Amino acid sequence: MNMQLLESLLLKRINRLKKKMVKVAAITGMDSYQTLLYSQELDKLINLHMKHFSKKPRKMLTHAS
Repeated sequence: MNMQLLESLLLKRINRLKKKMVKVAAITGMDSYQTLLYSQELDKLINLHMKHFSKKPRKMLTHAS
């Protein structure tokens, strides 16, 4: 499977999960257990996308003296 297809599938999954989370939050509340589970799963998928498909170089944080 090529990288473009993998990225497309991951983005579709992210968008579907985001829609589910919004629906659940509207019914159960923003701080409900179900909403938080969707949010955590969404975070994992977004981090996965950023790790493998982000085109921006990562900058190291420096501490100001």
